[in-house]
Amino acid sequence: MKAVIMAGGFGTRLRPVTCNIPKPMAPLANVPMMEHIVNLLKQYGFDRVCSILYFQPEVITDYFADGSKFGINMEYQMAAADYGTAGSVKNTEEKLKDEPFIIISGDVLTDFDLQDAIDFHKKNKAMATMVLTRVANPLEYGVVITAEDGKIIRFLEKPSWGEVFSDTINTGIYILEPEILKYIPEKTEFDFSKNLFPLMLKEGLPLFGYIAEGYWKDIGSLDEYVLAHQNVLNGDVKIQIPGERLNIIGRDVWVGKNSNISPKAKFKGGVVIGNNCVIEDGTNLENCVVGDDTVIKKGSTINGATIWANVKIGENSKVGKAVIGNNTILEDKVTIENGVIISDNCIVGRSSLIRENVKVWPKKRVEEGSTVLASIIWNDKWSKNLFNDFGIVGLANIEVTPEIASKIGSAFGSSLPKASSIIVSRDSNKVSRMINRSIICGLTSAGINVADLRSTPEPVARYKPIAFMRGGGVHVKAADNNPDQLEIKIFDNEGRDISVAQKKSIERIFNREDFRRSSVNEVGEISFPPRVPENYSEELLRYVDTASIEKRKLKVVLDYACSDASGVFNTFLGKLNCEVITLNAYHDENKVWALTPEQSQNNVSSIVKSLKADLGIVMGNGSESITIIDNLGRTISGTNAMLTWAKLVFSMVKGARIAVPVSATGEIEKLAKEFDGTIIRTKTNVRALNDAALNENVEACLDERGGIIFPAFQAAFDGIIATVKLFEAISKINRPLSEIVDEIPAFFTKCCRIPCPWEAKGKVMRYAMEYAKGKETHLIDGVKIILNKDEWALVLPDPDRPFVNITVEAASDEKVNALLEDMVSSVEKWKAAE
Repeated sequence: MKAVIMAGGFGTRLRPVTCNIPKPMAPLANVPMMEHIVNLLKQYGFDRVCSILYFQPEVITDYFADGSKFGINMEYQMAAADYGTAGSVKNTEEKLKDEPFIIISGDVLTDFDLQDAIDFHKKNKAMATMVLTRVANPLEYGVVITAEDGKIIRFLEKPSWGEVFSDTINTGIYILEPEILKYIPEKTEFDFSKNLFPLMLKEGLPLFGYIAEGYWKDIGSLDEYVLAHQNVLNGDVKIQIPGERLNIIGRDVWVGKNSNISPKAKFKGGVVIGNNCVIEDGTNLENCVVGDDTVIKKGSTINGATIWANVKIGENSKVGKAVIGNNTILEDKVTIENGVIISDNCIVGRSSLIRENVKVWPKKRVEEGSTVLASIIWNDKWSKNLFNDFGIVGLANIEVTPEIASKIGSAFGSSLPKASSIIVSRDSNKVSRMINRSIICGLTSAGINVADLRSTPEPVARYKPIAFMRGGGVHVKAADNNPDQLEIKIFDNEGRDISVAQKKSIERIFNREDFRRSSVNEVGEISFPPRVPENYSEELLRYVDTASIEKRKLKVVLDYACSDASGVFNTFLGKLNCEVITLNAYHDENKVWALTPEQSQNNVSSIVKSLKADLGIVMGNGSESITIIDNLGRTISGTNAMLTWAKLVFSMVKGARIAVPVSATGEIEKLAKEFDGTIIRTKTNVRALNDAALNENVEACLDERGGIIFPAFQAAFDGIIATVKLFEAISKINRPLSEIVDEIPAFFTKCCRIPCPWEAKGKVMRYAMEYAKGKETHLIDGVKIILNKDEWALVLPDPDRPFVNITVEAASDEKVNALLEDMVSSVEKWKAAE
């Protein structure tokens, strides 16, 4: 059996330390990561190895040559283009077509027993066997469920937390029969996990999963790179560590050839020292790796660091859990705090301090006595949570500063083709204006043309960007419930929230600051399109049955809540023949927050009752949603609003299709059955409803917060069109709104949020799947378990925070409380299980 090492990675997530080498050649315990893989293969009898190369191939070929130095026969296959994992293997078909072969990545660290996996593959006569393992956080991998015999029955590549149904994941190690190559197209981008394995499942081909025991880590980030070193030093993984192990009681110290170590040096924990090193008097080394030809001068302390080759560390310096690249010099009395990454060929001047999590790129010089606070890359806390389901959210001018906003604009712009055109808009808040301008600077610096709509309601800005040759947009607004927070929404050319893949792309560029900088002639232009609200209003009136509304002569109380929507409404309200009593029809930055939603609803309710109006509307701050007040002055919100909207849509459109989240009450299906309608279930995030609006041929998309999308108008939540469509519905049905509301069936749903460490979420979902065995189960988002015709429970990991969300429904208040208590108890048990 031949072995194939996938060694074409760029290593972008390990930058800046991989700026000058391909990722498989990054040293791990003073040996390239790929050499550890070669040693593992050799241990299990693989002496014929083919390495598939793409990025900087000469670095790998120069090091391994023909493989004889390592006791193997090494050959290479150069990729002409990036054809994906399976596509690049297809490109190697001539070398692999005669016998089974094993695929393994050159940038993982593992001590799996490969022979056990091969024996499993042969015993099951598999065409492909995926080697699997269990991890605490499965988001970055392919999640797999196998039958008892090991046959794979479900597979999902890089799920969101809502899609996690197990903590068993694909390690990227595959044992394959040569006939599998005929299922891979030539010279086409084709991936094992995204394309080939789903195809095998669909075709019913023998695809098996072997759950391996032992250590495995995908070194996909700098944090994982540092952690892998600590695992090696702690003895968690069985690998060959170069050097001679010193006979020092209570310590694990390996020292390479020709190294000169002072007898006054102190060691603690695991320490690896390379060849030709000098460790002077009074040095303290704890849980660290020191590369070849490195000098550490007297009095210095190294605690948890990974130091590459030919590094010079001056006297009385302190280095924490950091990575120091090749040929870097730290002069005397330098302090390097935890999380710092310094790349190759840098000089840090005497008495300098580099604070936590700063990243210094190659060939940089830090002047003597400097304090580097956030030199190049923003603090790592942004790398995980730049986006949540509401966009980018942070404290105004503290977390979301002009500097950060400019970087966000640069990152978004760098993810788009040069000379793309983007819409930028904001609310009237002065902080939003400041941040909006900073984002524009970042976009134009990346060569993006900006159409600045200035103060414009978000639904108007989102309205069909593609129709105006725009590639998407950015909207900045104050958060609905907190005047101190800002929200930055990024949407695509259809007006939808951008996809998870786009978010990850922007986050990667943002975190490594790999921004595209345009030349003077290519810097983007800024324009100010005229008549945008007027164009929107004209399209809206074409979409709505204005004749029915004019005939009905509605009396409406409309509270603009000091939002920007009044300017848009005023362009068409007069054409609807409605008597409209307006409140707060002007923008007042202070009053927006002084007047709570409850106060607005109470005011509107009082006026509706006293004037005997047909309905009242309170416009949300961003104009994306509305709160409805019926003719009796009752506030209709949340799930009640969702069911009311559903009944109105079904009443107007026979056999309508409506999309709702998987977490919505089952009463909506009963309502649909009454009107011969159809309910489409989606994931719980906003983007999922946006996608349903475009792709599911639905009349409306509803959520439990009372939001509504009318896809025929646009694929985004829009409180303005919702208001006018409500006018139309009441006019056409010609019944008081209160009658519609009174016909809404009773429902009993409850939800709660349970604290759950990130590392336990995958385990909880695995146990949830076991709990669901034998029961009807929906895996649209999280695990929804149908217990009987009236009861269900949804277990859904929170995508942004360390929580698991539980939603339940039952036939009565008593039963729903008992069910929720039972599910909370189960999740707590699953969290604590070994």
